[in-house]
Amino acid sequence: MQHQETKSPVPHGWQMHLTEKIAEYMQSQFCQEVFFGPQVLPDISIPVPLLLQANHMLRTIVQAYQNPFVVCETQCGKTQDTTASLPYEEITAASVVLDENGNIKLWYLPGAIDYTHQDCETSMKNIWNSLHGMSVALEDGLKPSCQHGWHNDQILFCEMADLRGSIDCSPGWYQQGHGPKSVKPGEEVKFHPEVLWLLKSGRKPNGMQQWVDQMSDIHALLSGTLAVIHPWMFAAGWEALIWLGMEARTWEDTDMSSILQIWNSVYNCASIMVNHTTPYHTDINGWEPWLDMLMTVGDYMLLDMVIPMLKL
Repeated sequence: MQHQETKSPVPHGWQMHLTEKIAEYMQSQFCQEVFFGPQVLPDISIPVPLLLQANHMLRTIVQAYQNPFVVCETQCGKTQDTTASLPYEEITAASVVLDENGNIKLWYLPGAIDYTHQDCETSMKNIWNSLHGMSVALEDGLKPSCQHGWHNDQILFCEMADLRGSIDCSPGWYQQGHGPKSVKPGEEVKFHPEVLWLLKSGRKPNGMQQWVDQMSDIHALLSGTLAVIHPWMFAAGWEALIWLGMEARTWEDTDMSSILQIWNSVYNCASIMVNHTTPYHTDINGWEPWLDMLMTVGDYMLLDMVIPMLKL
């Protein structure tokens, strides 16, 4: 594992300073525990509850690293419901899943976030309560079947739930099918990503900006986790956000400049799904080395996550 040596500095006023400090600490601690690196002390700016969560997360990552699970990858039936009846391996402990060539396919980190600290921002209660401010936006995300894809298909959401829905939020979204704005003759054609409409500052308050701000500790923790399990992807996400900040200044995009100040994740998009069942699907825009993060909040007694391509 290597540290990023030429990381761009965080612009003044951004909350990403916290992400930077927690990521540096988690990387160094992982090296110390696994590779017997030098002992490090955390930066004093890291809140104590977040530091406790980082240490808990690191213990789970170390357990997974020391418990590799090798699988044989398959391309068969990756989106067919019939694959649920096929034989598959079950993983119940923290593990890092590898293919036969030693490439990391996924990290499974059950219990990686300690929800027992009820008074901190990362408690399950606070995370769940933060969603209620977006109840209208979540409900508006429900669409009739077969019209907007499975992400918003209302049939896939629990009808009896008090809170349900699905929305995306991003400080820089590339709208597929939308070209660049008109330019004058002779000017270079450039495409400027756009803040998703729910996060735009001029809109009627919908709880989205408040949610992003409230989740700053969680986003810093998850970004620090990515810095450990996939440092190159962390570095790429970091540089992309810095680039977005420069683009926002160039284009005088006040919406983007405003949300980037409180955006604490190296991922440029977060999808929120509440009381939702997902069918078998494939991320057609993903690439093999990339890692998405799936974080669950709540108790799911009958939950199974099936990955047919890995026979898991």
